[in-house]
Amino acid sequence: MSADGSAHETGDGTPRSAALTSAAAERVSTSAEATAQKAQRAEELVPGPVTHEVASSAQATAQDAGAAEEQARRAEEQAVATAEQTDDLLLDETARRVAAQVSEEQPFGLPGRGGDLRSPLRWGFRVTIGGLLALLLARALIGVAHELLLILIAVFVAIGLDPAVRFLTARGMRRTFAVALIAVGFLAAVAGFVAAAVPPLVKEAAELSKRGPGYLQQLNDQHSALGRLNLQYHVTDRLRAQASGGGALNAAGGLLHAGTVVLSVTFEVVIVLVLVIYFLADLTKIKNAFYRLFPRHRRPRVGLLGDEVIARVGGYVLGNVLTSIVAVIGNYIVLLALHVPYAFVLSVLVGVLDLVPLVGSTIGGLIVALVALATVSATAAIISVIYHVIYRLFEDYVLNPRVLRKTVDVSPVVTIVAVLLGGALLGITGALIAVPAAAAVQLFLTEVVYPQRDTASNT
Repeated sequence: MSADGSAHETGDGTPRSAALTSAAAERVSTSAEATAQKAQRAEELVPGPVTHEVASSAQATAQDAGAAEEQARRAEEQAVATAEQTDDLLLDETARRVAAQVSEEQPFGLPGRGGDLRSPLRWGFRVTIGGLLALLLARALIGVAHELLLILIAVFVAIGLDPAVRFLTARGMRRTFAVALIAVGFLAAVAGFVAAAVPPLVKEAAELSKRGPGYLQQLNDQHSALGRLNLQYHVTDRLRAQASGGGALNAAGGLLHAGTVVLSVTFEVVIVLVLVIYFLADLTKIKNAFYRLFPRHRRPRVGLLGDEVIARVGGYVLGNVLTSIVAVIGNYIVLLALHVPYAFVLSVLVGVLDLVPLVGSTIGGLIVALVALATVSATAAIISVIYHVIYRLFEDYVLNPRVLRKTVDVSPVVTIVAVLLGGALLGITGALIAVPAAAAVQLFLTEVVYPQRDTASNT
């Protein structure tokens, strides 16, 4: 140690006093080992008092070696403490490496000790800062709640599609190519549906514009059905009042708002699709990063439980797809029997909307009923409404619980209760993730909570 209080160091950054003492300890230890070996050979050849004297000498030498090692350790600790007290830590990298005790296993040094929480001032300061940070975090989460819901939906969809990706990767395909193939297939299906649905819609819009004057004439004819409705509800009078009282401006504003909503929803759908692709591509890394948040001795079990939750989410998505296929087939048969045009397009639309919990199948049934009323008859519309009500009850209380019990291993009662509570808390998103969340909670209870309760002491 130099006169200014800093520790002298060797060329490799080791304190000189510690290095010299360690070398001396090593020499004494080597000498002790050699003396012990000589004593053993002597005892084998000439047992007696002389051998015991040699053994005692070897034992004393070993004690000296232990003392030398202890002295070397103290010298090293003193060198580290001296280095920590100097200003060289701010400027000299070598001094910092010595003070941090850098090694090959710890390239940035040993972690520091936790602070002393027994100090009332430090404890109060930490509690106050922690409370303020918690409030700021809660406020930030509330501000980005909508975006977090989009991310949650993307994670849910990505986990649901992961079994398909693993199916392709198990057959030799790289994960990136498997994700790209699934994305292209999904976009191709959407493009095919739009290509099949847009021409009929354009045709019906053109037909409606041609029949517009005829409908207007029927409104003014008191002997027609539309005329009697106009006479009872004064439809034309209200339209004239709206037109003269700024109704056109309000209508334009409504159309502008509707266009803004459509653009916003389209943008959100695109964002979710992009996030799904990225989550699918990096799902393995995301899982590993999440599992590393737990202690090392718990990671294997946490990994097994996490993989099981992911498998159940995939089973839930598969079950929803199966029920949607059943909805498509049933609607297609009914629409063909009622001679409703565009039966296939309407059936696919009902199947897609059926993926949305709570309100999806209801919206699909309403669209089918309106098309049947406009193109066939009121009787066909009433029959389609009755069919959708019966099918909705059958799907919610018979088909879905049984399918999800096979794919997610959740009882029918838990499925119904989870969907009701999830829809009440978070709306459509809550209903969408309610069943997988219930499956995860059920797995946590059966594998973690119940075994702990069973092995807990009576005290």
